[in-house]
Amino acid sequence: MIDTDKYEGHTPADQWTTYKMGADKPHHAVRFGGRGLDLELKFGADAQLIADAPLLLAEVKRLRERVATLESLMEYMADEEKVIE
Repeated sequence: MIDTDKYEGHTPADQWTTYKMGADKPHHAVRFGGRGLDLELKFGADAQLIADAPLLLAEVKRLRERVATLESLMEYMADEEKVIE
């Protein structure tokens, strides 16, 4: 399982963007927090994946909470079933 705590304090999602760069050798780059990070990404999808990382992290955290809630509910239902027997 990924330790999401190590990402605390990351640049927020609304500060990441992608852009095309270079006339002679076009490629995609990533901008975050007002600064450019020229990674010479050959595919726009790679740049977009990097830019979307904060959103993906938020979704992982949301889904983990959902799973924990469902696991608790299943344990509760299993305990209730034992009481009825």
